[in-house]
Amino acid sequence: MKNNFIFLIIFTTFTIAQDFAILGSSLKTASLLERRGDIDGAIAIYKGILEKNSNHRSSIQKLKSIYMNYQRFEEGIEFLRGRLPKDPNNMKLFSELGEFYYVNEQKQEALAVWSKGLSKFKNNRSIYRLMVSMYGKYGLDDDIITVLVKGRKKFGESFLSYESGVYYQARRAYDKAMEQFILHLIHERNQSGIIERRILLMSDQEGASPIIENKLIKASKEKPEKILNVLSEFYFKQQNYNKAFKIKMDWSLLGKQDLDEWLIFANDLRKERQYQHSINAYNYILEKNFQGNFAGKVLLGLAQTFEDQIVPESEADIIPYFFDNNIFFEDPFQIYTSISNEYLSSSLALYDSMLVSINRSALLAEAYYKLGEIQYRILQDFDKAYMLFNRALKSNPDKKLKLKITLRISDVLLARGESNEALGYLKRQLIKNPMPSIELKKILIHFLVDDPDSTIKIVDESLFKISPLDGSFNDLMELKNFLTTYYSTSDDKTTISHFLKAEYYLRQKKIGDAIRELVYINNEFGSSKIAPLANLRISLLYYRLKDYDNALQFASDLENTEFADKGIILSGQIYEKNIFDREKALEKYMLILDEYPSSIFSEPIRYHIRELKQLES
Repeated sequence: MKNNFIFLIIFTTFTIAQDFAILGSSLKTASLLERRGDIDGAIAIYKGILEKNSNHRSSIQKLKSIYMNYQRFEEGIEFLRGRLPKDPNNMKLFSELGEFYYVNEQKQEALAVWSKGLSKFKNNRSIYRLMVSMYGKYGLDDDIITVLVKGRKKFGESFLSYESGVYYQARRAYDKAMEQFILHLIHERNQSGIIERRILLMSDQEGASPIIENKLIKASKEKPEKILNVLSEFYFKQQNYNKAFKIKMDWSLLGKQDLDEWLIFANDLRKERQYQHSINAYNYILEKNFQGNFAGKVLLGLAQTFEDQIVPESEADIIPYFFDNNIFFEDPFQIYTSISNEYLSSSLALYDSMLVSINRSALLAEAYYKLGEIQYRILQDFDKAYMLFNRALKSNPDKKLKLKITLRISDVLLARGESNEALGYLKRQLIKNPMPSIELKKILIHFLVDDPDSTIKIVDESLFKISPLDGSFNDLMELKNFLTTYYSTSDDKTTISHFLKAEYYLRQKKIGDAIRELVYINNEFGSSKIAPLANLRISLLYYRLKDYDNALQFASDLENTEFADKGIILSGQIYEKNIFDREKALEKYMLILDEYPSSIFSEPIRYHIRELKQLES
């Protein structure tokens, strides 16, 4: 008995597998015949399959597709009418049969079948969705409205508002689309974000914006708590940031104080460089006295807003003039910001006290760091910067940020004139964290305050330890060349000490004192080797101070020196970009080609002259 049962299972399995193989082969054959254009042959195979298995979905779908695609509408109608008695609760059959009648120019029959389907399944949401899609496919707007009215009596005022809105949007009927989208916003809590994105996307289409604005304004008067935020987003998309901010505030006054929403808004304003609005948005959030990680994000965003307005004065110089991009000669304060120092100071004071009350976090560490940068680079309040950087260090920064904070603390100590403290601080850090960048900062301090012999020795030791491919190798070599060039005799000791003192003053933002040291070299040691370099440095400092007369005067003093070509080019740059005398600038540039053809800058200048002449023409 047991053996017979096993035999029956094996036989049944074999039979099923065989049937599947035959079915698969039949479907492949039908598909091949269809591709070859033998439509009747394909239909015959699919019908044969259905005779054995009347509910074989793939064959049913294939037949419907063939009848529709090859415009054999009468056969399609006959086929679907034959299916209805076998599957009377399949609402899709009513929809499809009506479609075959419609494309066969039997519109009354189509409407009758569709109406019958709606009546039969009137309590099923899917039939309304099917019919809105079908009516939309053939542009039957009146019938869509009829279906929506019926459906909304049963399922609510916003039933199918999204689907119908998308349909009207595709038809460029923006007023009707907005009516449907607004219905959804008012009555549906879910998917409001999708509706907002749809509206904003629609605003890109020609002629849609004024319609969208009018519809949103009208709706916001009736349901302000539901619509005002969308209106704000619309104005933001239109780059009308004043209105966007005002409407957002009106929305919040209704009690809709979604601070997550406000944080996104503030961040977006910052990305659009609407800094004042962004600052006001962050301050609005902070006024709510939220604590913890969220407040850290807000403070970080606010600090980032200020930092975004602090950009390097990277006015594209025509040539490199003075150890460009060398860390030992860079000016950390060479920045530009549109914020007034008074406003910046008052804004920072508004929330500085809140920083202390927030728990330590990586976000807080970054916020402290950014605020410290503002105090250091813009306000030059070195004591405040030192305090903020130390707070950042105590707020669990990540490894990368910790290194940046460490380096900046040494800069602040240097800016306060505390070179010994800065050096001691870096040495302690090197014991705990021997990083090349900390070592370079230590060499910088030795360079600024020690005698050149000591610095050369330290530089040589560092060069011995690193590869020529190391990023700092070139900077160190330039520093060594500078020292050996301008400190080759005992007479150079006095002049280079004044030059280095000027560089130290620049690190303390004492530009006037730096210029006086360099002018002293020029007046008292005019024949020294370093005097032309001092004049070039003076000219560049006056140029950064926008004192173009003095910049031009000291640039002209470089005549008959090794920096004569740089002085001429700098003068040309001033005439071109600051005095806007292009003719005078070209005159200066031509001197390079005529009198200094062997200058390494002759080709770049030749190219620049060509550009200027093309602009003139």
